[in-house]
Amino acid sequence: MSRLNEDILFLIFEELQEDSKSLFSCLMVNRLWCETVVPILWRNPWCYSNINYANKTYLFFIIACYLLDDIKEFITDRGIKLPSGSNQSLLFDYFSFCRSINVNTINNIISIGSTLAYNQFFMQQEFYFLFMRKCPELKYFDMKSIKHQIFYFPEAMIRLESLCELTCETSTDASYFYGLTLYCQYVQKLIIFNTDPKSYYGIVRLIEVQKNLKHFEWVDDFNDGHFTRVKFTKGKNHTSKIRLIYSMSIYTN
Repeated sequence: MSRLNEDILFLIFEELQEDSKSLFSCLMVNRLWCETVVPILWRNPWCYSNINYANKTYLFFIIACYLLDDIKEFITDRGIKLPSGSNQSLLFDYFSFCRSINVNTINNIISIGSTLAYNQFFMQQEFYFLFMRKCPELKYFDMKSIKHQIFYFPEAMIRLESLCELTCETSTDASYFYGLTLYCQYVQKLIIFNTDPKSYYGIVRLIEVQKNLKHFEWVDDFNDGHFTRVKFTKGKNHTSKIRLIYSMSIYTN
């Protein structure tokens, strides 16, 4: 009977997965509710628009707890402030539930430890290393503003092969996209923000290698449709939904 109750709770909480306020309130009910909600919250903990992640010190605390002792010592010597108690054991293996990375959100959380750019860069690198090592699979990756070529990290190939949804921007250096093409060939949903109308080479290659693309979304502030027409012609055999968002209009097919 208790197993049945747990399964029912899980189905109910699944319906609330985008409602962070309700899920957080469920954490405090009892142990069963907490154990059922935590994996759902941590599946994509960076997606809640009503949260100011730059103020969420508990998320920074959780990330810090995963760091190896020698890394913590090195970080402290560089002047990065780690939360007190970050040497203690966590109640859950939170990263084992996580299926997503949002670069901008991670950057906001890490800024809690230091305002210096080079310190933040180092912390970001350590986070991605931890994630690739601890996360069973990666489903959602928002790589806007990324500065680390994570496909060189240990276990990156296994994690990136399972990617279902990728969000990126054209201003990212082309080498990142060429690196992703080695592993990310079965993305189902690809969202591209056209922030630099001169840098398409890496993006073009990334689209060309896709074998299971079902949803393509192009968000464009420059109102230049030449590139998108070329790519839709190449991808029309396996793309079931195309969505263009220009500065003044939206087109959906």
